[in-house]
Amino acid sequence: MRAPHPSGSIRNLLTFDIEEWFHANYEGLEDFATSKRRGSNFRAQLEALLELCGETGSKATFFTLGCIGEDYPDLVKRIVRDGHDLASHGYGHQLAYKQSYLEFYNDVKKSVDILEQLTGTRVLGYRAPSWSIVESNLHYLEALEDIGLQYDASIFPVKTFLYGIPTAPRDIHKPRVNGRELNLYEVPMSVTRVAGRNIGYSGGFYFRFFPGWFIKRAIRAANEQGQNSIVYLHPREIDTREQKLALPAKEAFIHYYSIGRTKSKLRDILTSFNFTSIAEHLQETRKLTV
Repeated sequence: MRAPHPSGSIRNLLTFDIEEWFHANYEGLEDFATSKRRGSNFRAQLEALLELCGETGSKATFFTLGCIGEDYPDLVKRIVRDGHDLASHGYGHQLAYKQSYLEFYNDVKKSVDILEQLTGTRVLGYRAPSWSIVESNLHYLEALEDIGLQYDASIFPVKTFLYGIPTAPRDIHKPRVNGRELNLYEVPMSVTRVAGRNIGYSGGFYFRFFPGWFIKRAIRAANEQGQNSIVYLHPREIDTREQKLALPAKEAFIHYYSIGRTKSKLRDILTSFNFTSIAEHLQETRKLTV
């Protein structure tokens, strides 16, 4: 049964980065192939997210790695069958700013081809692993345009040790690269202003760190200004039983803080606000081509 949503509220954007527990980009980790042999709870995690979307009447964008399409084709098909937006997260979770332009193009193209051939549906969007479109490789967005994608959701208007463009526009827009406006929408991650700085509040570590009342207050504030808020999470963030990476204290705190409360907090947020996918929102408001 679908939970009731507040009537008349703006539809916010629900997104998931679909990857395994070991797909992280900190320095010094064992290679993905070695970690993969240790197994995972990924199937149960993704099924739980799909069921939660169904229970709350929420549509989402699932930014999916191409290798996930190869390893779990039935689950990726279910994403589409359940009416969600299937988008690319690249093929193997490599940081975009550590790839050459050609490596980046080939990585994204490979993932798009896998997902489209698997499901028979067109992939419209992309999100870089670990928000790795930054100022130094902003021109990589031209590769997405050349591939035929219609939106990117890789830019986080903050500054951290791993990612971010703190001066980036906070609204959905068509970015300019090399003096030219791209035929591609940029959907930046939601931020709020605290002490004169942009901070995230509604995804990943920020979603786990801040209390639910703070997140809901920030979403309401954005909606009152006519803006959408974007939520993003990874499958591993709802599963305390999943295996964990051996990380230094700071990185472990960022990666695993409050995972035990994430699923119930997500359910509360999804029943408190209306959520749709990025593609559906852009199709309704900006008439994307499907």
